[in-house]
Amino acid sequence: MSLSRFVQAMPKGLTIAVAVAFVILNCLGAWQVQRLMWKKGLLAELASTQAQAPQPLDKVLASKKPAWRSVALTRCDVSPEMIIHMNSLSNGKPGYRLLVACPAGDRSILVELGFAETRLQPSLTIEHPVGRLRAYDKAGLVTPMNDPIRNDWYWRSPLEMGPFLRAPDLREDYFVMLDQAPSGVSVEDLEQGHLTAELSNRHLEYALTWFALALTLLGMYIAFVIQRMRKL
Repeated sequence: MSLSRFVQAMPKGLTIAVAVAFVILNCLGAWQVQRLMWKKGLLAELASTQAQAPQPLDKVLASKKPAWRSVALTRCDVSPEMIIHMNSLSNGKPGYRLLVACPAGDRSILVELGFAETRLQPSLTIEHPVGRLRAYDKAGLVTPMNDPIRNDWYWRSPLEMGPFLRAPDLREDYFVMLDQAPSGVSVEDLEQGHLTAELSNRHLEYALTWFALALTLLGMYIAFVIQRMRKL
């Protein structure tokens, strides 16, 4: 098999299409490698926060990366009429995330007490609340709109929840996921919320898939050209 005959057997249109697809597949593989490195760094950062002791909220907020840090709040009184029951799922089970407003210096901050399958109405005082600081998530494209008038909630919206909780000064950047055990909170049927991000790291698998597709495409193209060359 000579190179000149091989080149002669290469169909121009198909060659261009295969070349473009080959480049795209390899670019996708390279992008997944970059995502792999980013995800490793993020997971390492999250792991480091788990070993850190709770710090006062104002101190954590003044740091460069406050998200997912463990924070300590001041006393928080929880009354049944001042609880938002946000529709949610936990391990495939429908239910509600219980949200309240707690003091945070000269303002208030939203605190998630946990998850329950029913509309629990606990009344308690949390003397030393401890939890994880989290940034607010934006509503998804298919997330229903909140209806404060009907007390029907689907996503954490501080602008809407603040007035309902009689906390117009509610922080709009972060909320707290309560760590029930160190906070001394034990309410029947109230499950602990997720204290760390549930992040999977399958980017290496995805990268290998894209690279394998690129090599498969190249192999099929070479086999096609060789078969075509033999017919010339």
